[in-house]
Amino acid sequence: MHEWPLLIFTVAIPASVGGILFLSFIQGSLAKSGKDTVKVMKLPILVIAILSIIGLIGSFFHLGSPMSAINTLKGFGRSWMSNEIVFTGVFIALVCVMAGLVLINKKLNPVLLLVTGIVGLVTIYCMASAYAVTRVNGWDHLNTYLVFFGTTFSLGPVLGAGLLTATVKDEKAQKIIKWAFAFGIIGIAIQVAGSAMFAGYLPEVEMIDGSTAAMKLESYSTMIGIRWIIELAGLAAIGYLSVKSMPKTNYAMLYAAILVFAIAEGMSRYVFYVLGA
Repeated sequence: MHEWPLLIFTVAIPASVGGILFLSFIQGSLAKSGKDTVKVMKLPILVIAILSIIGLIGSFFHLGSPMSAINTLKGFGRSWMSNEIVFTGVFIALVCVMAGLVLINKKLNPVLLLVTGIVGLVTIYCMASAYAVTRVNGWDHLNTYLVFFGTTFSLGPVLGAGLLTATVKDEKAQKIIKWAFAFGIIGIAIQVAGSAMFAGYLPEVEMIDGSTAAMKLESYSTMIGIRWIIELAGLAAIGYLSVKSMPKTNYAMLYAAILVFAIAEGMSRYVFYVLGA
């Protein structure tokens, strides 16, 4: 599989978008509870900014050079790939602006946070469309959209919650984890729905070599099974932390769950690119 840069890009950016959306969702609640939102949000926004830049670097490795990305911009409005690059750039720029405001000016603008999340959603739609409109059999399916949005609403909120609880130490931390658990359920449900629909479509998808998509993915059935097992295990860990009364958060379990989610989403994307290989 030679699409490692794209794998990094298409996991890091949805995770960043989901993280920003989660921060926007939870920001009002933190402000009402008297928390210093700038202090609480500083680490999550900085980490998400770094993660989004890592994703951008991955896309440059795929395109070959930043100049190739600039040339691709000429198709903005006509090409989903060009749209994806433009909106990804705008999203990352907005995240970096927020990081600068939080770090240097000690300010957090809730409206800018929300706008960044909305731009991020448009970015994910463009990202999914760049694959769904191709002539690669197996990608031209609703499942492609559900794959990318599923990552956004599962890995992103779990990541955001993990970073928030590093500075929120009281009972508010458990409430944040509860919301991450709820979003995680939604994200995984989106992907399960896509997988269920796609499973019935697989036998009809004919690959370039004459085989069906079902035959091509047969050798990856173990990986697919392991992916679902570990992601559900990660969700179960988040669920346990959200209901278990403890004097302090079990950070080892929380960060292990984040890692498990990231690995599971990486495995999902690996199998996704197998169809286009």
